Amino acid sequence: MAILKMKKISVFGLHSDRKAVLEELHKKGVVEVCEPGVEEVSFRETEKSIAQFDEYMKAAESALEILDKYAPEKSGFFTYRRVLPLQKYHMSSADSTTTLQKVYQVIQFSDKIREHSESIRKITAKQTALAPYLALDIPMNTYGTEYTLVKVGVLNGTWTAERLQKELEAFELESLHFEILSTSRDYTYIWFVFLKSQKQQVVAFLKNIGFSEPAFSLSHHPPQKKTEVLEEAKQKLTKEIQECVSGIKQHSSYRSDIKLFYDHLSLRKDKYQVLSKIGITEHVFFLEGYIPEKYADSVKQYLENNWMVYVELTDPENPEEVPIAFQNGFFASPVEEITETYSMPSPTDIDPNPVMAFFYYLFFGMMFSDAGYGLLLMLVCGYLGFSKRLEKPKRKNYQMFFFCGISTVFWGLMYGSFFGNIIYTISTTFFGKEITLTPLWLDPVSQALQLLIFSVAFGMIQILTGLTLNFYVLCRQKKVLDAVCDTGFWIVVLLGICLLAAGMGLETPALASIGKWAAVIGAAGIVVTGGRNSKNIFGKMFGGIVGLYNITGYISDALSYSRLMALGVATGCIANVVNMLGTMFGSSVIGTLLFILIAVFGHSLNFAMNMLGAYVHTNRLQYVEFFSKFYEGGGRKFAPFRMNTKYYKFSEE
Repeated sequence: MAILKMKKISVFGLHSDRKAVLEELHKKGVVEVCEPGVEEVSFRETEKSIAQFDEYMKAAESALEILDKYAPEKSGFFTYRRVLPLQKYHMSSADSTTTLQKVYQVIQFSDKIREHSESIRKITAKQTALAPYLALDIPMNTYGTEYTLVKVGVLNGTWTAERLQKELEAFELESLHFEILSTSRDYTYIWFVFLKSQKQQVVAFLKNIGFSEPAFSLSHHPPQKKTEVLEEAKQKLTKEIQECVSGIKQHSSYRSDIKLFYDHLSLRKDKYQVLSKIGITEHVFFLEGYIPEKYADSVKQYLENNWMVYVELTDPENPEEVPIAFQNGFFASPVEEITETYSMPSPTDIDPNPVMAFFYYLFFGMMFSDAGYGLLLMLVCGYLGFSKRLEKPKRKNYQMFFFCGISTVFWGLMYGSFFGNIIYTISTTFFGKEITLTPLWLDPVSQALQLLIFSVAFGMIQILTGLTLNFYVLCRQKKVLDAVCDTGFWIVVLLGICLLAAGMGLETPALASIGKWAAVIGAAGIVVTGGRNSKNIFGKMFGGIVGLYNITGYISDALSYSRLMALGVATGCIANVVNMLGTMFGSSVIGTLLFILIAVFGHSLNFAMNMLGAYVHTNRLQYVEFFSKFYEGGGRKFAPFRMNTKYYKFSEE
């Protein structure tokens, strides 16, 4: 499979048919609309309308979040978009207005709850601040009488009446009256009454003992009365909050209407964004865009048969502007999102997914490398990826991990790992028999060096595959000389090195000799042709010699594949350690239960940790070591004008 071939589509029609044509294209979802390269046409201004839609959508989403908080609806582990008939594609103005009113009512309830909750928090803080002064039976803002003054406040530390009396005697203020209202470990709350004639002397005394007045405003009520007033206010606010919560819950019956309202706003926003790209004259509209070739004729025929329009299909003139879309089979399509995350192909690139898929699944399995873990991955992801539990766009990731699970089972059997050595552990600990899962290929722990060699060899195969694809791409662009000189000679060099290493390892002199001379011939080709594009004589003479330095990059890339061995060994070793820890408590009933608990927890943790590691490092090998050999990227993803909704699907079925 490959990259979908695109056609340029141009639609000319009467104003009276514009809305109907646009809605039909919206429903079909196969045309990406772009601004037409035609002069003497005007465009509709839609920025204000789009901004209004964004505001209403934000309000609707806020209302739904509020409803989910105070009146959550029951839902399963997986959420589905409800399917609605196409007749629901339109929403009447009256229904929209009514729903919008409900949205803002829910938001107003929430705002009122938030404001009242903040008020309650402040009241509670005031009550807490007043609590130490409850024994005071006069208003806290009392200034004094005709002959006396009153001071209410706090002292640092714990003070007793005896200690305070001694301080008063030292300042010759025995006539000053005080009462300790309450004490804590850090503070003593107190009030004083003294003659006005003693004010200057008392102020100096209070400063000396560290007296300070309350940090809050003083009330004209006694503290106990003020606390009661505050409590009444708090209860009133609490009651109003309960009424608001009840109001929100009553509005939960409008949840589906608000969701439908949100989706209609989303559809209208998309339509207005497209409207801004449609050229208009006094009587005619003009639409231009891209459509996959396989849909082009059927769309053209349908539009021309149903409306007074003319549809023109042409090959795109500028390949750089053409959007990119993939079309792959069940094996390669799951990894398309991996490529999209990196970059869409450029117009000169090929679709890397069919080739990458094989290596992706292969390397993921080598790193996850446990048949038990792979079996779990297969069962869960196979069910979610190929059943109808999820919508089609959401199945791809699960399908990808299903194939990764198959590869993991394969390599787990190759390495003899099924939840580590759990078969051997259970048989020897609980049944007194020795049963083992023998590796079909090698033991990654005792034969780690051999596995390392094969890991690097697999890496070299992928690197050579990438170079071969680059050779093909250059030839397709009719750059045969560049393909031979810049890629072909490197393929010969690397193949020669591989044959030389294989000949030495297998003690086959003939093979080693072939590899040596192949590497020499390839290197000579690089030296001779490497400086051909240089403009000066020195560049032409020495450019190829400098180019040979790139061999270090290829060696570095090949060694990067040693992670296939490292992560594969790590998965099995950690699984074995988990099993060993589980057997520490023997084969008794309690020991058996503890073994089960430790095994479930340990293997779950190992599964999550090493699955994440395998995913990250597999992506890294594709992006850095593989794509860098042939893939340019920089393309633009095909974004058709389609019904992108969040809560509902519209269908003719």
